[in-house]
Amino acid sequence: MGIKNRLKRIFNSTREKYYLQKYSAATLGTREWLIRTEIKYGGIEGNVPRNKVSPKDPRTKKQLRTGGMIGGDRMLHHGYASKYSEYLLPYVEKDRTVTVAEFGILKGTGLAIWCDLFIGGRVLGLDIDLEHINDNMDNLRALEAFSNNQPELHEFDQFRDNIEYLGTILKGDKIDVCIDDGYHSIESILSTMKSVMPYLADDAVYFIEDNRDVHKEIKTIYPDLLVDHQDFLTIVSYTK
Repeated sequence: MGIKNRLKRIFNSTREKYYLQKYSAATLGTREWLIRTEIKYGGIEGNVPRNKVSPKDPRTKKQLRTGGMIGGDRMLHHGYASKYSEYLLPYVEKDRTVTVAEFGILKGTGLAIWCDLFIGGRVLGLDIDLEHINDNMDNLRALEAFSNNQPELHEFDQFRDNIEYLGTILKGDKIDVCIDDGYHSIESILSTMKSVMPYLADDAVYFIEDNRDVHKEIKTIYPDLLVDHQDFLTIVSYTK
């Protein structure tokens, strides 16, 4: 590991310890609670190897071997916590029983957050490669994740037409909260969205992370949807 990467890891670790202590008494569902809970379950982690990818993944073998994936970075390091809190608090305050579907779960930090936030909800984790979360499950449980709610794990290729497949998973349920933290390309995001749309609840909210431009395509394809865009985060909901 180079000096720059070591310094970055030290900075991230110090920053997370600071916020973990600062937000120790945070209220459920608030920006502060989301940041603290993400850190509690592992925080930011990089260089996670790509062991399994879609047959339609456009990257070369060299690109797939380079770098690695990053997780546990949405709330603090990307600064998405404020928007997540804004849209999710109404579900928490009304004590709604919700179905949450997260696409792209990596080591499961997000699933641990949703299971704490929606104790009585149904939490679905979908990813092309479930090895990372399965290997990290004992660690998450040692950190007291999934004490009150258990996620369901399903293999999922974002580049495929998954309309029928999602129907067999949901078994009549509608998705209230959807999170796309997967491949991050416009193609994969729109493919996933096409499969998800028939199963969204009438007042659903749909978070799409780490893509600056996909909101333009969504506005064109789905003109009846309300699109809230901020930097690399897009939030979609129904206007009705």
